[in-house]
Amino acid sequence: LQRFLIEFLFKTINALLFDNRVVLTFVLQKIVTRELLRDALQSLYISHPDRVDDALVESFYEPAKDDGAVEALSQIYTNDPGATPMDLHAKYADFLQKLPIHLVWGLVDFVTPIGGGVGSFYTNLANDDDTLVSMDQIPNCGHVPFDDCYIESNQGMLRWMENVVGAKQKQVVPDWLANFGM
Repeated sequence: LQRFLIEFLFKTINALLFDNRVVLTFVLQKIVTRELLRDALQSLYISHPDRVDDALVESFYEPAKDDGAVEALSQIYTNDPGATPMDLHAKYADFLQKLPIHLVWGLVDFVTPIGGGVGSFYTNLANDDDTLVSMDQIPNCGHVPFDDCYIESNQGMLRWMENVVGAKQKQVVPDWLANFGM
C-alpha cells in the first residue's frame, strides 16, 4: 500500500508539474528565485550552510532561466532513471569486484539517506571484507560532504588514496628496486 501511494504521488506530481510545460515554465520563470535556491541549497549543507555562496547559487539559477531549462528538467523527472547502483554492481560484478571504490557519506543526508536502499547497499559492501569498497560516514554532514564537511571528506579521500596507491606501489615495485633505496 505504501509503495502504491508513493508511486501515485510521484505520477501525480509528474503529470501536474513535470509533464506540463506551461506550469513548469511558470515555476522556473516566476517562482524560482535566487533566495529560494539559496535556501534549498543551504538545507543540504548541515555543518556549513555558509558555504553556499553567490557563485554556487548562480550556478543553479542561470541554467534554470535558460531556454532549454523546461525541457531539461522535464526530461530529468519523467524519463527512465536508468540502472541503480545495485543493478550496475550485479551487471558488472567481475569488473567492480576488482575496482577500489571509496564513498564519503554525510550521515544527515536526507536526499540519499545512509539507511535508504543505496546507502544500505554501500554500507553492506563497505563492511564486507571480500570487497574493495570502503566508506567514511561523516556525522553532522549533509548531502554534499565534499563541500559541507570538506576537511573530513578530504582527509578520508587522502587516507583512501594512500592505502590504494600505497598498496599498488608495493605490488608493482620489484623487491630488488625497493631495496635499492628508492
